[in-house]
Amino acid sequence: MLILCALFTWLDSIHAADIDVYLLAGQSNMDGRGKTTELDAALQAPMTNAQIWYRNPLADSADWKPLAPGFSIPPGHKNGLPGPTFGPELSFATTLLIKKPQQKLAFIKGSRGGSSMEEWSPGTAGDAQSFGPLYRSYLETIAMAKTALEQQGHKLTIRALLWHQGESNAKDTSEVYQAKLVNFINRIRADITLPTLPVLVGEVIDNGKRDSIRAAQRAIPQAVPHVYFVHVDGLTSSDNGTHFDTKSQLELGQRFAAAWLQASK
Repeated sequence: MLILCALFTWLDSIHAADIDVYLLAGQSNMDGRGKTTELDAALQAPMTNAQIWYRNPLADSADWKPLAPGFSIPPGHKNGLPGPTFGPELSFATTLLIKKPQQKLAFIKGSRGGSSMEEWSPGTAGDAQSFGPLYRSYLETIAMAKTALEQQGHKLTIRALLWHQGESNAKDTSEVYQAKLVNFINRIRADITLPTLPVLVGEVIDNGKRDSIRAAQRAIPQAVPHVYFVHVDGLTSSDNGTHFDTKSQLELGQRFAAAWLQASK
């Protein structure tokens, strides 16, 4: 029995890897509304060097899965995973892997279309019952996902949080939204004990009704250290100026990657 245990431990260890972990959170444009059917074959195939753990109230991957389109649940989709859409993780991953093809990547994604900052509220420190439901769920997801990797013998480093949210809080003033976002960033850093975790904040589309949110997002790097802004100038939507179309969803992921590569130099 001891020999068998030692053998299994050794077999696990030879597959152990240094893994760069990225946290993804927010509402529909982080969840993603790019259409899988509009992707070329290469992007539709599961990736070998990237994996994802996706969880929200509508769907749960329940474990690590190879990164591929479909970790997204658009309105009306009732068939679980994979969904028919994708988020910025696809082109973010492919961009990073062009730079470092052998690097292992992992994405912990918690996103839900239409979610507000109130649902992502960190509440009172130490009182999980005061947390917004998505914040509480996301902390649980991070813990589960990390534990699963560590039990497999991997060494993991959480590199950054990618955040894209704001459409549901469009009626907030710039000052009110910025305060909510600053509180979220400070608390998630504290709750996962990474006080200087880099945070990449994606901009909402300009449809003429979100000026206060866009102003707050542009100002956030000056309000909080180690925060980086990702602009969406020139990107297009598939609807009335809310959801990025497939081409722009891919470009958004590339812009997140470019911001991260610049920030991590």
